[in-house]
Amino acid sequence: MIRLLAFGGTIASTRRPGSTEVAPGLTGDQLVASLPELAEVDTIEVRDFAPLPSFEVTPAHMRDIARAAARAFEEGAAGVVVTHGTDTIEETAYALALMLPRGRPVVLTGAMRNPTLPGTDGPANLLAAARVAASPRAAGLGPVVVMNDEVHAARFATKTHTQRVSTIASPGAGPLGDVSEGRVDVWWRPAWEDHLGLPASLDTLEVELVRLAAGVGETLLRAAVARRPAGIVVEGTGGGHVMAGLLPALDAAVAAGIPVIVASRCAGGANLERTYRIPGAETDLIDRGAVPAGHLAGHKARLRLLVGHALRRPARELFPVR
Repeated sequence: MIRLLAFGGTIASTRRPGSTEVAPGLTGDQLVASLPELAEVDTIEVRDFAPLPSFEVTPAHMRDIARAAARAFEEGAAGVVVTHGTDTIEETAYALALMLPRGRPVVLTGAMRNPTLPGTDGPANLLAAARVAASPRAAGLGPVVVMNDEVHAARFATKTHTQRVSTIASPGAGPLGDVSEGRVDVWWRPAWEDHLGLPASLDTLEVELVRLAAGVGETLLRAAVARRPAGIVVEGTGGGHVMAGLLPALDAAVAAGIPVIVASRCAGGANLERTYRIPGAETDLIDRGAVPAGHLAGHKARLRLLVGHALRRPARELFPVR
């Protein structure tokens, strides 16, 4: 049995009456009923969440999905499929990797073309996701994103284009495998571990994310410090660099006991740790008390810090991610 957790997104969107615009509205049962080929894969049991556009998904929702997946396995599911909007599918996938131990497959999928459009990709993606969830080869991979017949690890999966069906890629890593002629092939298996544990709640915690660009001022970073969050992730330029004018604000965060994680805004690659020694470069930031994110983009580093804080794990135990 495969448990389908239906969570909205483009794959479940339908037209509003009298309009060409769409919004999430299809139930999991409706998705399954529209795709008879799923019966050839395994029995599909559905659990519906309130349908959401994925830009409204919060870490608390991600924790709910993690708990529902864990419950599915307790109830005997061979695998779990989560239908999800693509805006934040990579974040939910990584949050699940943090909160669920590796074991039976957890597969997230979605669509770029809604069901009212010619060439909608939702049915093919859902069928491929079910095949991966039912495959013994997918066991032990951790949560993955399956779209366009490719299997992507949660740590690296990234939405790279606003409209193309090939939007999900894994910069710096590539896909783990693919689905071809109904067969699931896995080419390589992760040599890392993301799992931290399932926290009791993520409802009230805040971790701020500040993205840098040439010539920006310290307003956003100062505002983040003033909120006294559980942590701040600074997405710096290049190898993870911060303009000199922002260093007093960064120092204020460290002095206030707020963990500061510095990631890179680049699509791939780890941030640097010992190449440049100038104000705002990596060795200077480390000396000031900031912690390098390692092989994590800023939005995923934020989730790792958030889940780790909820589990009372110090930031320096969580980063850098190798």
